Amino acid sequence: MDNAEGSRVISRVFTTRKKMRLQLNNRQMSIVLGSVLGDAYISSQGKICFEQSNAQKEYLFWKYNSLKNLAYPKIGQVIRQHPKTNSISSSWRFFLRQYFRPLRKTFYNDGQKIVPRSLAPWIDDLLIATWYMDDGYLDRGKYPMIMTESFNTSDNLYLIEQLKHKFDIDAYLTTKNRIRIKSISSAQFFSLIELHIHKSLNYKLP
Repeated sequence: MDNAEGSRVISRVFTTRKKMRLQLNNRQMSIVLGSVLGDAYISSQGKICFEQSNAQKEYLFWKYNSLKNLAYPKIGQVIRQHPKTNSISSSWRFFLRQYFRPLRKTFYNDGQKIVPRSLAPWIDDLLIATWYMDDGYLDRGKYPMIMTESFNTSDNLYLIEQLKHKFDIDAYLTTKNRIRIKSISSAQFFSLIELHIHKSLNYKLP
């Protein structure tokens, strides 16, 4: 059953603190929404955090260049030390300004990220490609898989339904609660997204 938060209408128009109206273009909406389905996080203040590992730095800069009129003017490097192994990891991140409280209310329920049913009108090839670039990989080197463990079964089945409804792509939910594109639809899936895949992530294509 849909919850009240997840049923909110998703608008491309946001109001800033100075009561100015900000309108995202189609490309920006697809990248933002695809990222929120994937790795991006929306804070309670309405900032959206985009973070990628050092190996995916070029991909993060691609996002930043597409969204820089909405972002704080800095991409920062984050160095973390694992508390048990003391190993060092490096990543890069930037934030969109705190315009996006409405998206926070739509995509989170009691602090848990959900898949709002109002996402349907916005689902297009660039959104799917961004989501895949964030959370997808090649299973056995040839089958597209998307890591969706953080969503509940109902949300994942809804995403599978939308892939079928929008693009006639067949997928199923694995025992690990991940979405896998069926082999009969793999070529069609890659044909849908390949023009949007950043060159640094071509290893996610067969």
